Amino acid sequence: MSPIIDSKVPQTLEELWAGYDPSAEPLDVKVIRQWDEVLAGKKIKLQMLTFRVGTFKGKESRIAAYFGWPLDARGKLPGLVQIHGGGQRASKVPVLVDAANGYASLSINWLGHKLDDQKPEDAGTDWGALDPTQKRVSHYSSFKPDEFTLDSVPSPRNNNWFILTLTARRALTFLTQQPMVDAGRLGVYGHSMGGHITTLVTGVDPRIKAAAPSCGGGGAPPKKIVDRPGSSPGFVHTDPMLLAMIDEVQALKNVKVPILYWGPHNDFNAPLDTLMHNWAVIPDHSNVHFSVSPHLNHRHVPESDAAEVRFFNAFLKGEGKIPATPDLQVSLKTENGIPLATVRPDMPAEVRSVQIYYSINPNALTRFWRSATIHKVGDAWQAELPVMSTSMSLFVIANVLYAMPEGSVSMPRGASCAPEYLVSSWERMFDPADLQAAGVQATDSPERLVIADAGSWRDGFEFGRNQPPHHEARTRKLTDPKWRGPVGATLAFDVRDPEGGDLNLNFEINQWSVYPGLKKGSYYATAPLKASPDWQTVSFSLSDIKPLPTKNPEDIKTMPPLVSWQGITELAIVPSLPDKPGKWPDTRSIRNIRWVGGDYSEPVLMPGGKLTGKEFQRLFQNNIDDSIRLEDQDRAKVSK
Repeated sequence: MSPIIDSKVPQTLEELWAGYDPSAEPLDVKVIRQWDEVLAGKKIKLQMLTFRVGTFKGKESRIAAYFGWPLDARGKLPGLVQIHGGGQRASKVPVLVDAANGYASLSINWLGHKLDDQKPEDAGTDWGALDPTQKRVSHYSSFKPDEFTLDSVPSPRNNNWFILTLTARRALTFLTQQPMVDAGRLGVYGHSMGGHITTLVTGVDPRIKAAAPSCGGGGAPPKKIVDRPGSSPGFVHTDPMLLAMIDEVQALKNVKVPILYWGPHNDFNAPLDTLMHNWAVIPDHSNVHFSVSPHLNHRHVPESDAAEVRFFNAFLKGEGKIPATPDLQVSLKTENGIPLATVRPDMPAEVRSVQIYYSINPNALTRFWRSATIHKVGDAWQAELPVMSTSMSLFVIANVLYAMPEGSVSMPRGASCAPEYLVSSWERMFDPADLQAAGVQATDSPERLVIADAGSWRDGFEFGRNQPPHHEARTRKLTDPKWRGPVGATLAFDVRDPEGGDLNLNFEINQWSVYPGLKKGSYYATAPLKASPDWQTVSFSLSDIKPLPTKNPEDIKTMPPLVSWQGITELAIVPSLPDKPGKWPDTRSIRNIRWVGGDYSEPVLMPGGKLTGKEFQRLFQNNIDDSIRLEDQDRAKVSK
């Protein structure tokens, strides 16, 4: 690919890719090592290799990858390209899982970290004259030339996303040239930044027949969401060149194949409101599929992992029919003034269960999604959505579970897929003006019981249930005015613990700067538990909650004492505290987390804060680090 030297840079997505042939330059594949592994009873051939991405400014750029396929395959196989996320590396694990499911799979190492099976003398990713890695974070939103860019003038081809999309196109070329691969049945998927790349390449490469971006691919927030009071969309891109050629929205306009977004309710990298708004530009909505995991951030429930497998099996292997996106309608004008949601799933006779979630929090990152009470009416499911205020927006989404066919495996450990897979509806969004014009009434009231049974923990997310040193459970439920702590109340827990120990709590205050004027930070509280087979009650007042120690002791001095239960964006039960190792024993039971005493005289604190670009990037990186930490815990569990 030759540099631009006459300053005539592309101005549209079509111009950006005009004339580029991803198959023109030889790949020059070099297999470093190959071996056999077995997963789920399937013998799989694995290769660690490198291939040429291209020649840029006279130097080769080469990328390392894992490639694998099942050795018992009959006939040609569908092919998958897997694209890892930020801070990560290519892995043989998704390749093994894909191969066990009947695919030839390639995992590309775009970030360039050392591979798990790479020896010191082995060749790895070498970008040559370019560098589209996270060493140059600025160039994911920049077009300025520097020593590591393709062009010496401001150009969209200097943007990291362009080079990484080009790399994904070369990976597709690799698959088309493998003798065991059916070039007419190619798919691509990736997580986080890999989800972003997945979306971009799906919009420009016609060889792709199905795509599944995970926790990425939402695009820039539109003006409607940016202007929504309390939405705090974070850093907003305004560069016309970026919006015209690099932002995912332009790629989404070109998507002509089945595409599945699989991500959670509260993802920081692809906020749900933005994603749902932007995906509406996909020309044929029958191609659009969602699998949205309840309450999580940047992770999936097993039923969503299964949905990704089911999606590719349906569209690349022709194994059955995946249900269409459920039809969700919300009636604001009702006789009693309470909004009414109606879900009509595809293939209703095969539905296992339906859940309708709704919220009045305009901030997609700190939002708590209530589980509505559902009633079945014929082939539809309905739920009333009582709200406490019509001065906040209303958000509604539905999940439908179907039986997962047996015989497939999924991430992270290659175990059998969950017995059910999850498909989600489009999100319905209504602003306060919509509610008020329809005559919606604020009929709901505060409730003191926050969590009835911490064993199920349905209203939040939980990690490490079978790992006492890592077991933690979190909820955003206290962001909802219905479960805010009243003035002067204590927070009580009923606990049964035959082993004894400490009950440790973590309180995150004002995450993502959602509440204006409130200092954000992390706090904790701890209480000893008697070793007893009987239930005991443990209570916490505001005075029991202290700033959480950090690496810098001076930070604590800047954290004010908590004077209100409002502003808590996340409540967590954790096994340990800094400098105080602990565990959450398997034998411990917790129930009836509730507010005791106090009154509701305090006005409800409403979202409305705004983030600077610098602060958003800091919090964004913190969330990436947390995601990688949890994935490391998953891998550690698998290796034991």
